[in-house]
Amino acid sequence: MKRFVFTVALGLVLTGAVFAQSELQPIANVRLLKSEPITLKQLKSRVDAYQKELGRVMTLDERKKVLDTLINERLVVQAAEKEGVRLTDTEVNQNFLQMISSQVGRQVTELEFTQIIRQQTGLSLDDFMKAQNGMTLVEYKAFLKNQLVAQRYVFAKKQSDLQNMAGPSDADIRYYYEMYKQNFVQPDTVQLFLVVSPKTAGGNVEEARKRVEDLNKQLREKPDSVREIKTRSLAPNSGFQAGDMYVNKTATASQQLGITMDALMKIFSMEIGSVSDVTETTNDFQCFIVRDKFSAKVLGISDVVQPGTTVTVYEYIKNNLMAQAQEKAVSEAMTQVINELRTPDNFQLMRTGSELDKLLSW
Repeated sequence: MKRFVFTVALGLVLTGAVFAQSELQPIANVRLLKSEPITLKQLKSRVDAYQKELGRVMTLDERKKVLDTLINERLVVQAAEKEGVRLTDTEVNQNFLQMISSQVGRQVTELEFTQIIRQQTGLSLDDFMKAQNGMTLVEYKAFLKNQLVAQRYVFAKKQSDLQNMAGPSDADIRYYYEMYKQNFVQPDTVQLFLVVSPKTAGGNVEEARKRVEDLNKQLREKPDSVREIKTRSLAPNSGFQAGDMYVNKTATASQQLGITMDALMKIFSMEIGSVSDVTETTNDFQCFIVRDKFSAKVLGISDVVQPGTTVTVYEYIKNNLMAQAQEKAVSEAMTQVINELRTPDNFQLMRTGSELDKLLSW
Protein backbone atom coordinates (compact mmCIF):
# COMPACT_ATOMS: atom_id res chain seq x y z
CA MET A 1 0.00 0.00 0.00
CA LYS A 2 2.79 2.36 0.88
CA ARG A 3 4.46 1.62 -2.45
CA PHE A 4 1.20 2.41 -4.30
CA VAL A 5 0.82 5.74 -2.52
CA PHE A 6 4.44 6.59 -3.30
CA THR A 7 3.90 5.70 -6.95
CA VAL A 8 0.81 7.91 -7.17
CA ALA A 9 2.61 10.78 -5.43
CA LEU A 10 5.58 10.39 -7.75
CA GLY A 11 3.20 10.44 -10.70
CA LEU A 12 1.72 13.71 -9.49
CA VAL A 13 5.16 15.25 -9.06
CA LEU A 14 6.17 14.15 -12.55
CA THR A 15 2.92 15.50 -14.02
CA GLY A 16 3.53 18.84 -12.32
CA ALA A 17 7.10 18.91 -13.60
CA VAL A 18 5.99 18.21 -17.19
CA PHE A 19 3.35 20.97 -16.90
CA ALA A 20 5.92 23.43 -15.58
CA GLN A 21 8.31 22.46 -18.35
CA SER A 22 5.53 23.04 -20.90
CA GLU A 23 4.84 26.48 -19.42
CA LEU A 24 8.53 27.41 -19.71
CA GLN A 25 8.98 26.25 -23.30
CA PRO A 26 10.02 29.08 -25.64
CA ILE A 27 7.54 29.98 -28.37
CA ALA A 28 9.64 32.79 -29.84
CA ASN A 29 13.22 34.00 -29.58
CA VAL A 30 14.38 37.59 -29.97
CA ARG A 31 18.06 37.88 -30.92
CA LEU A 32 18.82 41.43 -32.04
CA LEU A 33 21.38 42.05 -29.29
CA LYS A 34 21.19 38.81 -27.33
CA SER A 35 19.19 35.60 -27.36
CA GLU A 36 16.04 36.24 -25.32
CA PRO A 37 13.28 33.61 -25.37
CA ILE A 38 9.59 34.39 -24.90
CA THR A 39 7.98 31.54 -22.99
CA LEU A 40 4.42 30.29 -23.01
CA LYS A 41 4.17 31.34 -19.34
CA GLN A 42 5.14 34.92 -20.19
CA LEU A 43 2.58 35.01 -22.99
CA LYS A 44 -0.12 33.61 -20.70
CA SER A 45 0.67 36.26 -18.11
CA ARG A 46 0.29 39.08 -20.65
CA VAL A 47 -2.87 37.57 -22.15
CA ASP A 48 -4.31 37.28 -18.64
CA ALA A 49 -3.59 40.97 -18.08
CA TYR A 50 -5.40 41.97 -21.27
CA GLN A 51 -8.32 39.63 -20.55
CA LYS A 52 -8.83 41.25 -17.15
CA GLU A 53 -8.93 44.63 -18.87
CA LEU A 54 -11.32 43.41 -21.59
CA GLY A 55 -13.49 41.39 -19.21
CA ARG A 56 -13.58 38.42 -21.57
CA VAL A 57 -11.50 35.57 -23.01
CA MET A 58 -9.35 36.59 -25.98
CA THR A 59 -9.70 34.87 -29.35
CA LEU A 60 -6.88 32.90 -30.96
CA ASP A 61 -6.10 35.77 -33.37
CA GLU A 62 -5.99 38.22 -30.46
CA ARG A 63 -3.55 35.97 -28.59
CA LYS A 64 -1.34 35.88 -31.67
CA LYS A 65 -1.37 39.69 -31.68
CA VAL A 66 -0.31 39.64 -28.01
CA LEU A 67 2.61 37.39 -28.99
CA ASP A 68 3.52 39.87 -31.71
CA THR A 69 3.33 42.66 -29.13
CA LEU A 70 5.76 40.82 -26.85
CA ILE A 71 8.17 40.26 -29.76
CA ASN A 72 7.95 43.92 -30.79
CA GLU A 73 8.48 45.04 -27.21
CA ARG A 74 11.61 42.89 -26.80
CA LEU A 75 12.97 44.06 -30.18
CA VAL A 76 12.64 47.73 -29.27
CA VAL A 77 14.09 47.21 -25.77
CA GLN A 78 17.07 45.30 -27.18
CA ALA A 79 17.58 47.99 -29.83
CA ALA A 80 17.47 50.60 -27.05
CA GLU A 81 20.04 48.66 -24.99
CA LYS A 82 22.25 48.34 -28.07
CA GLU A 83 22.29 52.13 -28.45
CA GLY A 84 22.75 52.80 -24.74
CA VAL A 85 19.20 53.94 -23.98
CA ARG A 86 18.44 52.82 -20.42
CA LEU A 87 16.15 53.57 -17.52
CA THR A 88 17.10 53.38 -13.85
CA ASP A 89 14.97 51.62 -11.24
CA THR A 90 14.55 55.00 -9.56
CA GLU A 91 12.95 56.42 -12.71
CA VAL A 92 10.65 53.41 -12.98
CA ASN A 93 9.62 53.79 -9.33
CA GLN A 94 8.95 57.51 -9.84
CA ASN A 95 6.65 56.73 -12.77
CA PHE A 96 4.91 54.03 -10.73
CA LEU A 97 4.37 56.47 -7.85
CA GLN A 98 2.89 59.03 -10.25
CA MET A 99 0.45 56.41 -11.50
CA ILE A 100 -0.75 55.26 -8.09
CA SER A 101 -0.89 58.85 -6.79
CA SER A 102 -3.19 59.80 -9.67
CA GLN A 103 -5.47 56.89 -8.68
CA VAL A 104 -5.58 57.97 -5.04
CA GLY A 105 -5.92 61.67 -5.88
CA ARG A 106 -2.91 62.78 -3.87
CA GLN A 107 0.81 62.12 -3.66
CA VAL A 108 1.45 58.80 -1.89
CA THR A 109 4.39 56.49 -1.27
CA GLU A 110 4.33 52.81 -2.20
CA LEU A 111 3.96 51.95 1.50
CA GLU A 112 1.00 54.32 1.89
CA PHE A 113 -0.62 52.85 -1.22
CA THR A 114 -0.10 49.35 0.18
CA GLN A 115 -1.82 50.38 3.43
CA ILE A 116 -4.71 52.00 1.54
CA ILE A 117 -5.22 48.85 -0.55
CA ARG A 118 -5.17 46.63 2.52
CA GLN A 119 -7.67 48.87 4.36
CA GLN A 120 -10.06 49.12 1.39
CA THR A 121 -9.82 45.60 -0.05
CA GLY A 122 -8.07 43.43 2.56
CA LEU A 123 -5.57 42.40 -0.13
CA SER A 124 -1.80 42.63 -0.26
CA LEU A 125 -0.40 44.89 -2.98
CA ASP A 126 0.73 41.84 -4.97
CA ASP A 127 -2.73 40.25 -4.82
CA PHE A 128 -4.35 43.58 -5.71
CA MET A 129 -2.06 44.00 -8.73
CA LYS A 130 -2.80 40.44 -9.86
CA ALA A 131 -6.54 41.06 -9.56
CA GLN A 132 -6.22 44.30 -11.54
CA ASN A 133 -3.86 43.29 -14.33
CA GLY A 134 -2.72 39.70 -13.84
CA MET A 135 0.82 40.69 -12.81
CA THR A 136 2.64 40.83 -9.50
CA LEU A 137 4.19 44.15 -8.49
CA VAL A 138 7.63 43.01 -9.70
CA GLU A 139 6.20 41.81 -13.02
CA TYR A 140 4.25 45.03 -13.50
CA LYS A 141 7.29 47.21 -12.83
CA ALA A 142 9.30 45.14 -15.34
CA PHE A 143 6.48 45.66 -17.86
CA LEU A 144 6.38 49.39 -17.07
CA LYS A 145 10.15 49.65 -17.48
CA ASN A 146 10.02 48.04 -20.94
CA GLN A 147 7.25 50.44 -21.99
CA LEU A 148 9.21 53.47 -20.80
CA VAL A 149 12.46 52.30 -22.40
CA ALA A 150 10.64 51.73 -25.69
CA GLN A 151 9.12 55.22 -25.55
CA ARG A 152 12.49 56.82 -24.77
CA TYR A 153 14.14 54.96 -27.63
CA VAL A 154 11.46 56.00 -30.13
CA PHE A 155 11.70 59.62 -28.99
CA ALA A 156 15.47 59.48 -29.46
CA LYS A 157 15.16 57.95 -32.96
CA LYS A 158 12.36 60.25 -34.16
CA GLN A 159 13.16 63.31 -32.05
CA SER A 160 13.28 65.85 -34.88
CA ASP A 161 9.95 64.67 -36.35
CA LEU A 162 8.22 64.77 -32.98
CA GLN A 163 9.65 68.14 -31.94
CA ASN A 164 8.74 69.86 -35.20
CA MET A 165 5.08 68.96 -35.02
CA ALA A 166 2.75 71.85 -35.73
CA GLY A 167 0.26 72.64 -32.99
CA PRO A 168 -3.48 72.94 -33.59
CA SER A 169 -4.63 76.11 -35.32
CA ASP A 170 -6.91 78.71 -33.72
CA ALA A 171 -9.65 77.60 -36.12
CA ASP A 172 -9.23 73.95 -35.04
CA ILE A 173 -9.54 74.89 -31.37
CA ARG A 174 -12.65 77.01 -31.87
CA TYR A 175 -14.26 74.38 -34.11
CA TYR A 176 -13.68 71.74 -31.42
CA TYR A 177 -15.25 74.00 -28.78
CA GLU A 178 -18.35 74.61 -30.90
CA MET A 179 -18.68 70.88 -31.60
CA TYR A 180 -18.45 69.87 -27.94
CA LYS A 181 -19.60 73.00 -26.13
CA GLN A 182 -22.27 71.02 -24.27
CA ASN A 183 -19.52 69.01 -22.55
CA PHE A 184 -17.79 72.04 -21.05
CA VAL A 185 -20.00 72.40 -18.00
CA GLN A 186 -18.90 73.48 -14.55
CA PRO A 187 -21.06 71.80 -11.87
CA ASP A 188 -21.88 73.52 -8.60
CA THR A 189 -18.52 73.75 -6.84
CA VAL A 190 -17.46 74.63 -3.32
CA GLN A 191 -14.01 75.78 -2.22
CA LEU A 192 -12.96 74.32 1.12
CA PHE A 193 -9.92 74.96 3.26
CA LEU A 194 -9.24 71.52 4.69
CA VAL A 195 -7.18 70.75 7.79
CA VAL A 196 -6.03 67.16 8.37
CA SER A 197 -3.97 65.64 11.19
CA PRO A 198 -3.03 62.00 10.45
CA LYS A 199 -2.97 59.22 13.01
CA THR A 200 0.67 58.37 12.43
CA ALA A 201 1.90 54.87 13.21
CA GLY A 202 2.96 54.76 16.86
CA GLY A 203 1.79 58.35 17.36
CA ASN A 204 -0.52 59.77 19.97
CA VAL A 205 -4.07 59.73 18.57
CA GLU A 206 -5.31 62.17 21.19
CA GLU A 207 -2.60 64.64 20.17
CA ALA A 208 -3.89 64.53 16.59
CA ARG A 209 -7.46 65.06 17.82
CA LYS A 210 -6.45 67.98 20.06
CA ARG A 211 -4.44 69.56 17.24
CA VAL A 212 -7.42 69.65 14.89
CA GLU A 213 -9.78 70.79 17.65
CA ASP A 214 -7.48 73.75 18.36
CA LEU A 215 -7.28 74.63 14.66
CA ASN A 216 -11.04 74.26 14.37
CA LYS A 217 -11.49 76.72 17.22
CA GLN A 218 -9.06 79.15 15.58
CA LEU A 219 -10.98 79.02 12.30
CA ARG A 220 -14.26 79.71 14.11
CA GLU A 221 -12.81 82.69 15.98
CA LYS A 222 -10.64 84.02 13.14
CA PRO A 223 -11.85 82.85 9.72
CA ASP A 224 -9.21 85.02 8.03
CA SER A 225 -6.37 83.03 9.70
CA VAL A 226 -6.39 80.53 6.83
CA ARG A 227 -3.09 81.77 5.38
CA GLU A 228 -1.34 81.64 8.75
CA ILE A 229 -2.57 78.06 9.37
CA LYS A 230 -1.42 77.00 5.90
CA THR A 231 2.05 78.48 6.54
CA ARG A 232 2.30 76.62 9.86
CA SER A 233 1.34 73.35 8.19
CA LEU A 234 4.42 73.59 5.96
CA ALA A 235 6.81 73.66 8.92
CA PRO A 236 8.77 70.43 9.58
CA ASN A 237 6.95 68.11 11.99
CA SER A 238 3.88 70.36 12.10
CA GLY A 239 1.72 67.27 12.54
CA PHE A 240 -0.96 68.44 10.11
CA GLN A 241 -1.64 69.38 6.50
CA ALA A 242 -3.80 72.26 5.35
CA GLY A 243 -4.82 73.61 1.96
CA ASP A 244 -7.60 74.50 -0.44
CA MET A 245 -9.63 71.91 -2.27
CA TYR A 246 -12.44 72.30 -4.78
CA VAL A 247 -15.36 69.87 -4.56
CA ASN A 248 -18.01 69.37 -7.24
CA LYS A 249 -21.62 68.51 -6.48
CA THR A 250 -21.51 65.15 -8.25
CA ALA A 251 -21.81 61.47 -7.37
CA THR A 252 -18.20 61.00 -8.52
CA ALA A 253 -17.02 63.58 -6.00
CA SER A 254 -18.90 61.89 -3.15
CA GLN A 255 -17.29 58.55 -4.07
CA GLN A 256 -13.82 60.09 -4.23
CA LEU A 257 -14.32 61.71 -0.83
CA GLY A 258 -15.73 58.51 0.64
CA ILE A 259 -18.93 60.20 1.83
CA THR A 260 -22.60 59.79 0.99
CA MET A 261 -24.38 62.12 -1.41
CA ASP A 262 -26.46 63.40 1.53
CA ALA A 263 -23.26 64.33 3.38
CA LEU A 264 -21.99 66.12 0.28
CA MET A 265 -25.27 68.05 -0.05
CA LYS A 266 -24.91 69.20 3.58
CA ILE A 267 -21.50 70.68 2.73
CA PHE A 268 -23.07 72.63 -0.14
CA SER A 269 -25.83 73.89 2.15
CA MET A 270 -23.27 75.55 4.45
CA GLU A 271 -22.74 79.30 4.17
CA ILE A 272 -19.44 80.85 3.09
CA GLY A 273 -17.30 81.25 6.22
CA SER A 274 -18.96 78.32 8.00
CA VAL A 275 -16.65 75.92 9.84
CA SER A 276 -17.38 72.20 10.06
CA ASP A 277 -17.22 70.07 13.19
CA VAL A 278 -14.12 67.94 13.77
CA THR A 279 -14.59 64.53 12.17
CA GLU A 280 -12.61 61.34 12.68
CA THR A 281 -11.79 58.93 9.85
CA THR A 282 -9.86 55.67 9.86
CA ASN A 283 -6.62 57.52 9.13
CA ASP A 284 -6.97 61.04 10.54
CA PHE A 285 -8.92 63.88 12.16
CA GLN A 286 -10.09 66.75 9.98
CA CYS A 287 -12.19 69.87 9.68
CA PHE A 288 -12.78 72.55 7.06
CA ILE A 289 -14.04 76.06 6.43
CA VAL A 290 -16.18 76.97 3.40
CA ARG A 291 -14.28 79.67 1.52
CA ASP A 292 -16.33 80.17 -1.64
CA LYS A 293 -19.07 78.76 -3.85
CA PHE A 294 -19.39 78.64 -7.64
CA SER A 295 -22.69 78.06 -9.44
CA ALA A 296 -23.10 75.58 -12.27
CA LYS A 297 -22.75 76.99 -15.78
CA VAL A 298 -21.77 76.24 -19.36
CA LEU A 299 -18.18 77.43 -19.74
CA GLY A 300 -17.19 79.96 -22.38
CA ILE A 301 -14.02 79.37 -24.35
CA SER A 302 -12.19 82.01 -22.27
CA ASP A 303 -13.41 80.70 -18.87
CA VAL A 304 -11.09 78.74 -16.62
CA VAL A 305 -11.74 75.01 -16.68
CA GLN A 306 -11.97 74.80 -12.89
CA PRO A 307 -12.05 77.40 -10.11
CA GLY A 308 -8.67 77.90 -8.49
CA THR A 309 -6.78 77.22 -11.73
CA THR A 310 -5.56 79.47 -14.55
CA VAL A 311 -6.07 77.07 -17.47
CA THR A 312 -8.81 78.33 -19.79
CA VAL A 313 -11.10 76.16 -21.91
CA TYR A 314 -9.19 77.42 -24.98
CA GLU A 315 -5.84 76.29 -23.51
CA TYR A 316 -7.34 73.01 -22.34
CA ILE A 317 -8.60 72.18 -25.85
CA LYS A 318 -5.28 73.27 -27.38
CA ASN A 319 -3.30 71.04 -25.01
CA ASN A 320 -5.60 68.06 -25.59
CA LEU A 321 -5.50 68.37 -29.38
CA MET A 322 -1.72 68.65 -29.21
CA ALA A 323 -1.52 65.60 -26.95
CA GLN A 324 -3.70 63.61 -29.37
CA ALA A 325 -1.49 64.62 -32.31
CA GLN A 326 1.64 63.70 -30.36
CA GLU A 327 0.18 60.34 -29.34
CA LYS A 328 -0.65 59.59 -32.97
CA ALA A 329 2.83 60.67 -34.09
CA VAL A 330 4.51 58.53 -31.42
CA SER A 331 2.36 55.55 -32.41
CA GLU A 332 3.32 56.00 -36.08
CA ALA A 333 6.99 56.43 -35.12
CA MET A 334 6.82 53.27 -33.00
CA THR A 335 5.34 51.37 -35.95
CA GLN A 336 8.14 52.60 -38.23
CA VAL A 337 10.82 51.55 -35.74
CA ILE A 338 9.22 48.11 -35.25
CA ASN A 339 8.94 47.53 -39.00
CA GLU A 340 12.64 48.32 -39.32
CA LEU A 341 13.50 45.83 -36.55
CA ARG A 342 11.17 42.94 -37.54
CA THR A 343 13.58 41.09 -39.81
CA PRO A 344 14.16 37.30 -39.89
CA ASP A 345 17.64 37.83 -38.46
CA ASN A 346 16.27 39.58 -35.34
CA PHE A 347 13.64 37.08 -34.16
CA GLN A 348 12.34 33.55 -34.69
CA LEU A 349 9.00 31.86 -34.02
CA MET A 350 9.57 28.42 -32.49
CA ARG A 351 6.06 27.25 -33.39
CA THR A 352 4.02 28.10 -36.49
CA GLY A 353 0.78 27.10 -38.19
CA SER A 354 -1.36 24.49 -36.48
CA GLU A 355 1.32 23.82 -33.83
CA LEU A 356 1.17 27.45 -32.74
CA ASP A 357 -2.64 27.43 -32.82
CA LYS A 358 -2.74 24.39 -30.57
CA LEU A 359 -0.24 25.93 -28.16
CA LEU A 360 -2.26 29.13 -27.87
CA SER A 361 -5.59 27.33 -27.33
CA TRP A 362 -5.30 26.82 -23.58
